Amino acid sequence: MTATDLVLHHYPRSPFAEKVRVAFGLKGLSWRSVIQPRIAPKPELVALTGGYRRIPVLQIGADVYCDTRRILAELEQRFPELTLYPAGTRGQADIIAAWADRALFANALGLVFGLNGDRFPPELYADRASFTSGKFDGWDSVKMREQIPALRNQFRIHLAWLGDWLAHGDAYLLGHAPSLADLAVYHPLWYARGNLGESEGLAEHPRVLAWMDRMAAIGHGVAADMAPAQALSIAYHAQPAPAACENVDAWPVGTRLSVTPTDWGFDSVCGALHAADGASIALCLANSEVGSVLVHFPRVGFAIVPV
Repeated sequence: MTATDLVLHHYPRSPFAEKVRVAFGLKGLSWRSVIQPRIAPKPELVALTGGYRRIPVLQIGADVYCDTRRILAELEQRFPELTLYPAGTRGQADIIAAWADRALFANALGLVFGLNGDRFPPELYADRASFTSGKFDGWDSVKMREQIPALRNQFRIHLAWLGDWLAHGDAYLLGHAPSLADLAVYHPLWYARGNLGESEGLAEHPRVLAWMDRMAAIGHGVAADMAPAQALSIAYHAQPAPAACENVDAWPVGTRLSVTPTDWGFDSVCGALHAADGASIALCLANSEVGSVLVHFPRVGFAIVPV
């Protein structure tokens, strides 16, 4: 184990973690797999993040990257050879990913929980009701069933769009090589297919299924298991990488800031500003379990305010 290992904190059924796992495969990377609980509490995760509990989280030594936008940006910077942005796709891929991560994911998630609501334990409902701030009627299984026709209709519309898009004949959404757009669109459909099979519209779109099979064939790179305690030990004995602050917000380094997701999982993280640029921000946190770490967030999808 080294401070440069890629350590992914995730759980197998997490759709957003699948987005990153396929990125590992696309880039041919080796990584360490730390399985975290599906629902709170997640003490060995929040020790690293300062309270952020969404999955996945990428750890490299004492640098902790939250949200798939920030994780994939870091992977692209460190391993640019097999790019997430084949020539001419930057911008396009980001816009498609923004739609897929919010609209398509919310649709797939609501449909899965609406159709399978009676199968989930009460503690999962309580966790998800808090996590989504009351979306989908607070995860009440009876009320959610009433939403199934609308969710099903929306899901089929999304699938029709994708089927029409893939009619251009390219293997992937933006050409002959996979991009960030493919990763972002794939993971909600992977989640829906894994929970509902192909009966909720996928079977009617063979081009979409063929594209999904190509995405699945990319694989996850080479993973090796790691215990959560080992990941904490790596952070404790490492030093965060140097990072520059462009001072884009006119906040001096050391200013106490709160960073809070604006879409899902509204747990705030408070820390001292260490670095910032136009796309991301990093807070310095310290505790007895991990020593001093830098926790990195994207600006898109997060509210950042001084405290």
